[in-house]
Amino acid sequence: MFNMSNSGGRRLKQWLIEQIQSAQYSGLQWEDASRTMFRIPWKHAGKQDYNQEVDASIFKAWAVFKGKFKEGDKAEPATWKTRLRCALNKSPDFEEMTERSQLDISEPYKVYRIVPDEEQKRTFPIWELK
Repeated sequence: MFNMSNSGGRRLKQWLIEQIQSAQYSGLQWEDASRTMFRIPWKHAGKQDYNQEVDASIFKAWAVFKGKFKEGDKAEPATWKTRLRCALNKSPDFEEMTERSQLDISEPYKVYRIVPDEEQKRTFPIWELK
C-alpha cells in the first residue's frame, strides 16, 4: 500500500517542470538559475486586459491533463485555476513563496518553490514503524 496523494503529487511535479521547460506558456518560467523556484502567471479574470487563451492556458492544460476538460466542454477558467492552486497547495513537492509573488502588477504571478525530497515530511506505513 502506498499513499495515493503522494503519487498524484509526483505527477504534478513532473508535469509542471515539463511545462516550464517547454516555454509555451507566457509568464511560466524559472525564478532562479538553480531551477528550484518558478513563477506561474496569476492574472485575475476580472482584469480588463485578461485574455483567457493566454492567461488561463496553463490552468486549462492542467485540466486537460487530469481529464477534467476536453475541447467542446464549457470553458471554466476560474475552476481550472482553483484546481491547479489546490493541487499545488496540497502537494508536498511545492511551497508557495508568498513574499516573492507579485499580485498587484499588470502581469501578476505567484512564486512556488520545488521542495527537495529530503525536506518533505514523509508518511510511513504503520508496519514500517515497528
